[in-house]
Amino acid sequence: MSGQLAPLIALRWRMVRTPGARWGFLALASAIPLLCVLAALVGALAPDERRFDVLLLAPTAYLSVAVLAVLAPLIAGGGNELFPPEQLSAYPVTSRTYFTASLALAPLNLAWLCQLVGLVGLTTYVAGSGPAVLLSILTSVAYVAAVTVAGQALAWWVVGVRTRRRGRLLTWGLAALVLGAGATVVATGHAVTFLDSSPTTWLVVGAVAGSTGDLARWALATGGLLAATWVAARAGLRACDWSLRQPGQQGGEVHARPLRRRRVPRSPLRACLAIDRASVWRSRSLRRGLLVLAILPGAAAAVADLPWSSLVLLPALVAAGAGLLFGVNAFCLDGQGAIWVGSLPGDARVLLRAKGQVIAEVCTVAVVAAVSAGSVRLGRAPTGVEAAAMLACAVVSISRVVATCLHLSVTHPYRADLRGPRDTPAPPGVMAAYSVRLALSTTLVAIWFSLSAQLHDWRYPVLLAVPLLLITARRLVAVDALWRQAAVRAQVVTRVTSG
Repeated sequence: MSGQLAPLIALRWRMVRTPGARWGFLALASAIPLLCVLAALVGALAPDERRFDVLLLAPTAYLSVAVLAVLAPLIAGGGNELFPPEQLSAYPVTSRTYFTASLALAPLNLAWLCQLVGLVGLTTYVAGSGPAVLLSILTSVAYVAAVTVAGQALAWWVVGVRTRRRGRLLTWGLAALVLGAGATVVATGHAVTFLDSSPTTWLVVGAVAGSTGDLARWALATGGLLAATWVAARAGLRACDWSLRQPGQQGGEVHARPLRRRRVPRSPLRACLAIDRASVWRSRSLRRGLLVLAILPGAAAAVADLPWSSLVLLPALVAAGAGLLFGVNAFCLDGQGAIWVGSLPGDARVLLRAKGQVIAEVCTVAVVAAVSAGSVRLGRAPTGVEAAAMLACAVVSISRVVATCLHLSVTHPYRADLRGPRDTPAPPGVMAAYSVRLALSTTLVAIWFSLSAQLHDWRYPVLLAVPLLLITARRLVAVDALWRQAAVRAQVVTRVTSG
């Protein structure tokens, strides 16, 4: 660990002044090894009937972990930040600290945690029971570490390359080439052949060899992963150092360009909506996140060729991800302008309604795009009950995300400029807690509607949606009543403008 990283983590910990929040973060951190142990126990005690089938799918699971480990820091522009760069600009923070901090914050990502736990359980199941299965688990953990460090290293290299116009054109061209190649493989029906030839196959063989007594093969695979982790770490340090020395990489960039004068809005609500929509689109981190949410989940569902009954789960997961883009701290979109906006005459609830509508619009766009992409290979239209379950799940999930985000935005505001590619609407630990909260809430809703899609009557999903929408409406009314209090609005404006 870098010598500067420990004091910075200690400083961030002291900034968490609520005892309940501290205990929550400690519980979240201790849950990682606990969940891994539970996954290993479940995998070891599960029946063996489908072990061979799962073994055939294991290389694909390993490959998906690598893809997500690479994409996550690429989307974040180099990984998560412990502190915004402008807050540390007066201190000699080294590039090593930036890189090690991004690695230290990787476990705070809910997707990363799910990958680790799922891979440990999968490896234990295919490797069998017995003490020697610990060697197989060690290989899977080494693999997660290798792809995580490699993803961070690649992301920092891309961040440096994209500081120049040619670099941006190159990265966009490579991204388009990869997407085109993937679409071609899926459209031509060669997806299975491609996955069977994945280089992760020998890693799965090496992991299983640890439990079967083939220590030479196991040592070769595990040693190779550890060596790859070391090489990726060294490469990541150099890439981070080079990237941070490029112009505009120590903080958020402010680009000035001429804009056409817009028409005068016909109402205060439309004026607030125009400001908030423009704020979302101008932020690089929000643009990237929205683009990925619109493409990646649907593409993964299309590759897996999920049926409509399983595709019902997609709106809830995508809506939760869209809420994490900015909705959990929606008033940070105003930034320093929150003082000016809060001083305007008129109904103060217009600001709250505008934030809620923009969150709903972003969630809806992401959900529609993801479902459309996920259904391209199904070859048939949904039945009446499947369409009703899909629509009901989307409406309920989006409304619950909006209500939760508005409640969090009013009760726990934070300052966040959202100008740089690595900016987040809240501190890393808070974002981890919010992701768990939204994921649990929407996943439970998605499971219920997925089950209702198999009941052969479209009225069941509709009846299930009514009480959930009433509960959400009650929460929205409570948030509206809270926002009417002048002291609450003043606290929100103070927090988002000055921290």
